Amino acid sequence: MDKDTVISVENVSKKYCKSLKRSMFYGAIDIGKNMLGLSSRSDQLRKDEFWALKDISFEVKKGETLGIIGPNGSGKTTLLKLINGIFWPDKGKITIRGRVGALIELGAGFHPLLTGRENVYINAAILGMTKKEVDEKFNEIIEFADIGDFIDTPVKYYSSGMLVKLGFSVAIHSNPDIILVDEVLAVGDIQFQAKCFSKIREFKENGKSIVLVSHDMSTIQKHTGKVILLHKGSIQSINAPVNVINTYIVLMSGKADKESSGKRPWKIDEDSEQDNTYFIPDAQIQEDLCPKRANYNRNEFRYGNGFARIVDFHILNLRGEEITAVRSRDSILFRIEIKGYRLVEKPILGITVKTIDGIELYGINTLYADVEVPRLTHERKIVAEYKVNINLQPGHYFLSAGVAEITSEGIIPVDRRYDLVHIEVLPSDRSFGMVNLGTEIKILSEDLS
Repeated sequence: MDKDTVISVENVSKKYCKSLKRSMFYGAIDIGKNMLGLSSRSDQLRKDEFWALKDISFEVKKGETLGIIGPNGSGKTTLLKLINGIFWPDKGKITIRGRVGALIELGAGFHPLLTGRENVYINAAILGMTKKEVDEKFNEIIEFADIGDFIDTPVKYYSSGMLVKLGFSVAIHSNPDIILVDEVLAVGDIQFQAKCFSKIREFKENGKSIVLVSHDMSTIQKHTGKVILLHKGSIQSINAPVNVINTYIVLMSGKADKESSGKRPWKIDEDSEQDNTYFIPDAQIQEDLCPKRANYNRNEFRYGNGFARIVDFHILNLRGEEITAVRSRDSILFRIEIKGYRLVEKPILGITVKTIDGIELYGINTLYADVEVPRLTHERKIVAEYKVNINLQPGHYFLSAGVAEITSEGIIPVDRRYDLVHIEVLPSDRSFGMVNLGTEIKILSEDLS
């Protein structure tokens, strides 16, 4: 563990028992072993036990913000509790360097019969603060939490939002070197969330380390520099946010490859029960003209079952001329050519616009726009044209395109090409920000002299 590493997780595993009675029995046995000086940790599963986490290893450096994502039940909260010392691992080692402030569960560390004021002192003591430190920071804690006169009310009467506000406020004012934040921030109101994320940015600027668990991919994309994807208790991927988020999207679509690392090659679903009469292997497909276009992004991320494919695109101005860049507030025509290989009875065609660091700015599809799309069959081609008003500030952006199908099982990815097109937006005025709303300014005054 080098001097810049503040969290080191080495081959950590944690097991639970599905049966409460059996769990209590195992607990009694383990306590007995510990009293006799014997190790209660075992690499073997006993009856009704399962691995909530299995062989987890990673490091967090000083000043780094790590995101943890994954489906429900993948082990995210368990991992945070292990890092925070609430649980002990059954196997492996966790090393922490520095004070930890954590907001993992709603109301954790609060006694329901005590007031908010009393709970501040108790919770702060748990986080390692002295009474003198709490006295000095008490007004700041209450001001940040913004719960008013409820500070002297028993917390059992608090709403979930009030509990989060007070808990987060205590955690960040404990002057931690590391802060652990679970999904609970989503419970707070929008103003409080903005205040929390502002504080998180301040922490990052001051060289603090943050571990953030969220189901909100926009939050993960904006606030983290590295992301872990957990699935069934194991690490599926550790990579840059945009790559891991792409892997997560594939995972949630049910088309994940166990060895996926954030950039997957184009892969056909060969196990489909649908008719394979017209299935054409990748090696025989030479119709994809997208890589020949000037705006093509060779680092695109692509997946789907391959029943239809996006085989070409064009970026045009309103005069129908091919372009590679566009002025802010101008409009473009984004044309997508799709070819069918098998039957897609109810296609959905969509696009998204993202920043180069993965923030999704806009998206639309034919389902939401109530535009009817003809079914796709073998060798049938259709062209979708999207007129897009580029109300964006100067910079570089990605356009994504996708084909999906509505089925009795839900919406199935057919061909999704994330970050397919790179386009540059050129300045048209001296406005600033992320978007260009084309504001007109008038001075409406009357000379009263």
